[in-house]
Amino acid sequence: MEREIITKFLNQTASPEETRQVLAWLEKPGSRKVFDAHIKNTWDKSSISEEDKTDYDKLLQKIHLRTSIATGPTQSKSVSWYKTFKVAASIVLLIGSIIFIKKGIEFNEPHLALPEKVIERKTGIGEKLTMKLPDGTSIVLNANSRIIFSTGYGDKNRLVELEGEGYFEIAKDSIRPFQVKTKGMVTTALGTAFNTIARDGFYAVALTEGKVAIEAGEEKLKLNPGQMMILDKRDSLSGVEVRPFEIDKVIGWKEGILHFERVQLKKILEDLSKWYGVELEIEAGINVHKRVIGTFRNKNLSDVLTGLGFSMGFQFEIDKNRVLIKKSSL
Repeated sequence: MEREIITKFLNQTASPEETRQVLAWLEKPGSRKVFDAHIKNTWDKSSISEEDKTDYDKLLQKIHLRTSIATGPTQSKSVSWYKTFKVAASIVLLIGSIIFIKKGIEFNEPHLALPEKVIERKTGIGEKLTMKLPDGTSIVLNANSRIIFSTGYGDKNRLVELEGEGYFEIAKDSIRPFQVKTKGMVTTALGTAFNTIARDGFYAVALTEGKVAIEAGEEKLKLNPGQMMILDKRDSLSGVEVRPFEIDKVIGWKEGILHFERVQLKKILEDLSKWYGVELEIEAGINVHKRVIGTFRNKNLSDVLTGLGFSMGFQFEIDKNRVLIKKSSL
């Protein structure tokens, strides 16, 4: 008897003709031994592991008892065999189901980590952006700035990359320090608040709360509240400088406060162009190297230029997003 037909008979998928063949074959001497061996061999191939304590020999004996040949006429034997082997098939299918379930439970599917993606937030000229990271850290981006972090932020580390200027209020986490990476330095903090600038080779960190550690090339230092680190790579003769600062003068931009402390007019006009989103055209003959001291609170561009023009001796014209700076006619 072909093993394939026996298996189909046990699974109750055999055709009527195949069923009659199996029942007829089981009447022959020695068929029962072959039949039992086939069932046991199937179980052996389906074994789970060395830890599987199922007594398959005892189960086979139970099936053997349930399928013992009944006494009586041949026709009764055939009917009895058919009924009892339906029971045997059910038992085999049940055992197979248990084996399948156990395999499903014991199979440890490898964890497929999703690839991390890069998230970018940026501001254009004249824009500001306030955002909150998953850990509760708050960031305010100044105009013309960009911040980058991954979708895995907060899992193993809290790292962001900054171009431009941003103010950070860090959520406390003693296990995962917060880091801001720029092209010129790395600032590390646990729970603190600070302002960072990274523009065109100029880098600065001003600490308002807590403590931060800074790595700028070979330089390593720590800041206390009220201290500011400055590194100007545009000047090859300058190095890392640490000095005190006034909060309004450094991070006033967050609240719409513009403060200039002996800053060249050229630099001020460049910043105004970025902050207010305008294009500036400066006529020849204006001394853009003069230094300015002044503070403007929540002023629009026209008010700021009026104040600067009065002290610096220039006039201006605003045409939508274009501003002309010209010599005063007085």
